[in-house]
Amino acid sequence: MLDKKNPFRVCILLPSKFPAIGGYENLVYLLVQSLSKKVEVHVVCTGLSSTIPIPKNVKVHAIPPVTNIRVIGFILNNLLNQFRVLRLARKHKFDFFHAHPSFPPGLIALLAKTLLKIPLVCTSHGADIQVDPKVGYGSRNNKVISWLVKLVLKNTDLHTVVSKSMIEDAIDAGSTPSKLRVVYNGINLDSILRGYNSQSLKKYGIEAEDFVILFLSRLHPKKCPEDLVKAFPKVVEKVPNAKLIFAGKGEEESKLKQLTTKLNLNNNIVFTGFVSENEKWDLLKTCDVFVLPSVVEGHPITVIEAMACSKPVIATNIGPFPEIIRDGETGLLVPLHSPNELADAIIELALDDDKRKDMGKMARRDVEERFDINKIADEYLSIYEELINKKKKGNVINGEKWCKDRHGIRIFCNDEGGRGV
Repeated sequence: MLDKKNPFRVCILLPSKFPAIGGYENLVYLLVQSLSKKVEVHVVCTGLSSTIPIPKNVKVHAIPPVTNIRVIGFILNNLLNQFRVLRLARKHKFDFFHAHPSFPPGLIALLAKTLLKIPLVCTSHGADIQVDPKVGYGSRNNKVISWLVKLVLKNTDLHTVVSKSMIEDAIDAGSTPSKLRVVYNGINLDSILRGYNSQSLKKYGIEAEDFVILFLSRLHPKKCPEDLVKAFPKVVEKVPNAKLIFAGKGEEESKLKQLTTKLNLNNNIVFTGFVSENEKWDLLKTCDVFVLPSVVEGHPITVIEAMACSKPVIATNIGPFPEIIRDGETGLLVPLHSPNELADAIIELALDDDKRKDMGKMARRDVEERFDINKIADEYLSIYEELINKKKKGNVINGEKWCKDRHGIRIFCNDEGGRGV
């Protein structure tokens, strides 16, 4: 077990400012908060955020880029940052590196890992290893980056992914199955307890009697928001008081607004643009149903945030969604690119209040059992402990809490003994 009297030092590496609002950035912030209660946490990032408080007892080291010139800048920044991280590791005597995601943070840790023999854990959240050329998603669409990702993954000690659906992506990206672990994303359930302003939706013309469907994410082709707009004429026909809120910005916004006008849905579809953290929770607590019909995802945190607010989720039956959502129990799964089935799912929940509310209650219970950030932090501590045991006992693996999937990959049993593995 880990020595509580002499807590080890873990260095979290990020390719962005800290703290920051976003998908995996939210996860890292909450993870750092939870880990800092048990171990000494350092964060290496590109700069400090002025809008979000840094967690107590966390030491942040900013290493901003020296140039923004694309190719030359990347090479210079990477070389300089490798030496910066090496110097920090020598000064603070890090016991572990933990990169979020694997690239580029994992790359800048390689020099210190090699020279100082510091174990490296890389966590992939999606775009670093997943690829979908049709929607222009994934860093590995670039051949040079693809080679660098493979270099990092071959040299990392343990590689964690945030859903079982990413295992194939990880192996294709160059990861070694024996090094792979699955640890889901988590959220801070205490934040859900904060009050909310029910009046905030009035500025968007949403009334108390409206049935609100929420899409809260970047308006990117991989999220397939167009399918939701195409589904809405059928929804409005059966549920005239239905209102669809698109909360977020992105390259699809203009296209979606044009389609909304073409389908005569301007009175039923609202585009909020970027929303603050407080308004995000207002929307999640006020909506009736959360929808995300994506083609590719890692483990979308907005989904478990909606579930934590006791909202049923409608999503596609691909990727991580069947792992997160129990079809017919905590939400509904529909085929990809199927506006008709998507509409039917929304209508089903709109016309059955008891079913919708029961699903929401079960969704909340599921998040409490499986996606509490404190439990997720303990899983990462178990991974650190595993590396300590390997280092001390000659590659002995502590596998008491791990089960295996068909690849022989250890998956942390945080869902009732590995159900679904």
